[in-house]
Amino acid sequence: MPRICKYRTFILAGALLFSSYVSASDDLTIDDLKALPIDELSSLEVGIASKIPSRINETPAAVFVLTAEDIRRSGSRNVPEALRMVPGINVGAVSGNSWAVNSRGFNETFANKFLVLLDGRSLYNNTFGGVYWDMQDVRMDDVERIEVIRGPGSAVWGANAMNGVINIILRSSYATQGGEVVTLVGNQHKEIGFRYGGEVNARSSYRISFKSLLNEENSPTPYSGFNSQGAVANDDARHTRLSLRTDTDYGSGESLLVDVGLFKGESDQRLFASERVPMAPDFNTVVAPAINKLIANGASQEQVFAALAFPEFGLCTFCMMDIRDNQQYKGGHILSRWKQVTDDHWQTMQAYLDYTQREDYQLDQQALVVDLDYERGWQSRKSKFAWGVGVRSVSDDLKANLSPTSVLSFGPASQRNNIFNVFIQNEVNLLSDIKLLTGVGYEYSTISGSQWQPTIRGIWSANSEMQFWSSISYSSRVPTRVETSNISAKNAYEFTGNPDHDSEKLTSLELGFRYTPLSALSFDVTAFRYWYSDLSTIKIERPFNAFISTSDVGVLSIGNEADADTYGAELSVRWLVNPKWNIQASYSWLDQTLNQLPLLTESMLSTNKAPMHQFSMHSSWDIASNVELDLGVYYVSALFPTGSDFLVFGDYGVDEYIRTDVRVGWQISPEVELSVIGQNLLNEKHQEFNSSPLNVGGYPENTEINRSISAKLTVRF
Repeated sequence: MPRICKYRTFILAGALLFSSYVSASDDLTIDDLKALPIDELSSLEVGIASKIPSRINETPAAVFVLTAEDIRRSGSRNVPEALRMVPGINVGAVSGNSWAVNSRGFNETFANKFLVLLDGRSLYNNTFGGVYWDMQDVRMDDVERIEVIRGPGSAVWGANAMNGVINIILRSSYATQGGEVVTLVGNQHKEIGFRYGGEVNARSSYRISFKSLLNEENSPTPYSGFNSQGAVANDDARHTRLSLRTDTDYGSGESLLVDVGLFKGESDQRLFASERVPMAPDFNTVVAPAINKLIANGASQEQVFAALAFPEFGLCTFCMMDIRDNQQYKGGHILSRWKQVTDDHWQTMQAYLDYTQREDYQLDQQALVVDLDYERGWQSRKSKFAWGVGVRSVSDDLKANLSPTSVLSFGPASQRNNIFNVFIQNEVNLLSDIKLLTGVGYEYSTISGSQWQPTIRGIWSANSEMQFWSSISYSSRVPTRVETSNISAKNAYEFTGNPDHDSEKLTSLELGFRYTPLSALSFDVTAFRYWYSDLSTIKIERPFNAFISTSDVGVLSIGNEADADTYGAELSVRWLVNPKWNIQASYSWLDQTLNQLPLLTESMLSTNKAPMHQFSMHSSWDIASNVELDLGVYYVSALFPTGSDFLVFGDYGVDEYIRTDVRVGWQISPEVELSVIGQNLLNEKHQEFNSSPLNVGGYPENTEINRSISAKLTVRF
């Protein structure tokens, strides 16, 4: 189970326990962040690697923090767009409302090896794995910072944090007093947002936030549309979110947060699926003679396949359908977090209830999560210690939805998974310049059994400017509902899940180096080697062969037959050229090798879905006292097709691309800000990702992302 984030507790604890440091707390305004030199930004405290507060430059992990100022200057409309600036994170826009986000390989629409948290709530989807990003479209103006750890975080966050953790932290209501109205209008995006904060009494404050957006349709890929079906992107979206937050300070280090949120929206998609035709022609009397006639007239194998696959030819029993689908979703949550901080210890209690419902052509998903957690930590002169315990219950209900042939039917349709977890972390100062961090997380699930997640991390501060760190970790990913359920699919294949399907496993080694030669310049380098085992695979137990019979379906089974090796390196640079000009740049290199698989066996997530090379550069320049110019350049190398001949038909590659974003901001007055944002300016359109049909439940629905130009007006009162 993903461990629940209590980061705001540690921010306050860090401020009290380490008052000589600079803390990333709410009293740091945007103007404060703009004025901080590079070495002080490196001293911001984070707890994402161990839940023990430490400065970034003293953390033995690949940690990166996007501040509110970074996000504002980037012009990002949502979290995936902002994450493009994080070194080593691969962000691919699958369509106008769907993203593939991951680090260090195995990226997909449902990237099931990466954990995402929003103010302490896990956003991980237990049906398919990964995140429905369109359902998590928060107001970016309410985001305080986004913390990212690349590499295993399972020792404190639990299973499913194999490749990393993203922690989205919203601003407290104390820091958002007064009103704010945001309007964005452009050729691709339209948005209106509202926020108002005030005081309940001398100890309490509140904030009400609202956001509504409309995303216009993008462009289809060259592979879009089947035969008579026209090529369309069908990826427009509409989303509305309302939230209420209160913060109360009881004094003596004791506080309480209550957060309530509701959302509703719809996202269009194209889905290609093979479905059984209820009134299909008889094979022996109609289909077989037609096939023989086609062959006699010189038809190729591809032409015969088309006649058997597409309904306009009238021969198919299992027809390939080009479905123009409208996904509708809604949900809400209530979260409460109590914390108490003294000079030498801290403790936190958190509880939340989270409900979501999502309907698309194939499936109606409903999920209810109840989560309770307690954490405690303390420190002495030589060491720091933290432990926590949690109980989580996830119940779901999965039903076939709009398809007339009930394409997906899960068995069992309803399921409850009760999870118990505990973690222990200890940081010891072995010498004045060497720290050792050890920890272990344990998790028991009524469905997947026990998971152990140990880690050992160390850091050596050679001097105030130079640090070396390393880590060895063991992580795992628990199977999703797709892997453990029996799925009855009324198409060419039926899927046999395995209730005893084993967890995927990862052993990792990381080495890191940080160097800050000047207060205005810093370098961060990380190298890693991963050994994956027991990766999920799909095997064809019985092929579907339309040339023999169109009434006998094929059979697919789930297994753990794949292993993989991954290695790479990541470099990031921050340079404060002068007080008015800041540059961030990063480069990442990745190489993945999958072992040879048995015949008719395919890995569920391909190694070809993550680029080998990525480069990004973001420049923020105050060209006048009230005028800002921001430039973002992103290079992503090509994605290659898997080359499979039997399971991933339609899995095309993606060409390398360069994306250029520009923002010009004008502070008309202290209360009014106008900005013009251009995205993907060098290209009229380009494709960024190509999903595997094994990951999305059908053939790829990817689109090409159009150039967009928007004007954003912010008024505060």
